[in-house]
Amino acid sequence: MTYKVLITDDLSPEGLALLEAAEDIQFDVVKGLTPATLAEQIPGYDGLIVRSSVKVTAEVLAAADRLKVVGRAGVGVDNIDVNAASMRGVIVTNTPGANTIATAEHTLALLLALCRHVPQAHASLKAGQWERKNFMGVQLYRKTIGIIGVGRIGARVALRCQAFGMDVLAYDPYLSDEVAHDLKVKPVDLAELYAHSDFISLHAALTGQTEKIIDAKAIAQMKPGVRIINAARGALIDEAALIAGLKSGKVAGAALDVFAEEPLAADSPLRHLDNVIITPHLAASTVEAQQDVGTQIVQQMIDALRGHDFRNAINMPIVDAQLLQQLSPFLTLAEKVGSLQTQLAADAIQRVEVEIKGEELNGHIKPVTVAILKGLLETVLHETVNYINAPHLARQRGIAVSQTSGLPTPNYPNLITCRVFWEGGCRTIAATLFSNDEPRLVQIDEYHFDVRPEGQILVMSNQDRPGFIGRVGTVLGEHDINIAAWRYGRTQPYGMALSFIRVDSDVSDEVMRSLLDFEPVVWVKKVRL
Repeated sequence: MTYKVLITDDLSPEGLALLEAAEDIQFDVVKGLTPATLAEQIPGYDGLIVRSSVKVTAEVLAAADRLKVVGRAGVGVDNIDVNAASMRGVIVTNTPGANTIATAEHTLALLLALCRHVPQAHASLKAGQWERKNFMGVQLYRKTIGIIGVGRIGARVALRCQAFGMDVLAYDPYLSDEVAHDLKVKPVDLAELYAHSDFISLHAALTGQTEKIIDAKAIAQMKPGVRIINAARGALIDEAALIAGLKSGKVAGAALDVFAEEPLAADSPLRHLDNVIITPHLAASTVEAQQDVGTQIVQQMIDALRGHDFRNAINMPIVDAQLLQQLSPFLTLAEKVGSLQTQLAADAIQRVEVEIKGEELNGHIKPVTVAILKGLLETVLHETVNYINAPHLARQRGIAVSQTSGLPTPNYPNLITCRVFWEGGCRTIAATLFSNDEPRLVQIDEYHFDVRPEGQILVMSNQDRPGFIGRVGTVLGEHDINIAAWRYGRTQPYGMALSFIRVDSDVSDEVMRSLLDFEPVVWVKKVRL
């Protein structure tokens, strides 16, 4: 099979060479595309490689009739509608490690230039002046820097600042105490970071929670004379609030590599304030970083299209293709559990709880849950459901999903258990694999049995009565329906029971009515697994 890839921005020669060497890849480089022109261009392509300048909108994705993978040559994916991509089953990948060092070093360059007025002094000297007294700077030594976002880049900035003798405060909701201890940073909340930082450096991802994290309210809480550095995402700062702070003197200076709208408008006040240093989104612009970004995104694209690996995919439950293959029997079983839950539910499912047990499943709750959702949703939806869009489709339909523990289940080496709730009822289903390749349903609510989940099955709730099995067999036999297997679960003699009857042919509505007319039968449903 041949895959077609569209590239919308400059890519390193090393990256292009990898594409040229791939016999199953054809590629085109088309620059300067707007969302509208990209939507016209994208049909027929399996892969798309972009940088930050091109927006991959929902409209672009709707026009992409073959698109499987969008690769972002860089870290931030705010120019890609990830939700829309996920809903269409399109994998989105980025290259989070390729420009880490370059961005950390540029942050330090901005920090030092801001402290010592390097660009302003350079421009003054170039203009023939010698104005030493106008460029009095401040030292980093014994100052405090607050870092917002302590991921790959933020952590490296912290280490380099410590080398200058700085104290480091860190705000990151996902920063563990162990990592903070190893980095020798002090975890604080935003209020404390604002109140005690001489410098603030932004390294957070752009989300609904972090957009304009630096606004007028935040600046009001900061120390007088604070200096702000941003080499992450422009929208992390409310530029109007920053400009006001710079003009008032509350903010002594700012060094910015990124802006809310790029390119920066010609009439932006940031271009004309003396206490501002600006660079045109250069953080990742080193020879080494661009080479790494190009080769990494191309190799990721090739591997993802071939189905070999999905590393750095931000909307896949499993990015390791080998692990995906190892878990495949469990995921297939989980899909069947989800499908059965939907087919047996008396009303629309509102909540899903999942529990896993066993060494082979340990640590893989996310992919198992996604597989359950896939099976649960594709039974009732006409659109394509896959491992990428299943969580989004569930949220779209208001289905709450959570991990749980302590469900009353049988003891098996590896067990997948799912409990669902609907208006007025709930049901628990547990399943396992025998010998790692023999799927079995082993529990539904209080009933325990051994059911192979395949084919067409009649699931019947009935009172346990003498002659019941023979009577049902007679009804099916009279309509030429062969029974392939019958599994019967009960909690006590003459109580309620649950039957799983696998049949070799379709069961008509007439037969279903005949079964319901039999007094011990409470309900019967036809399911396909």
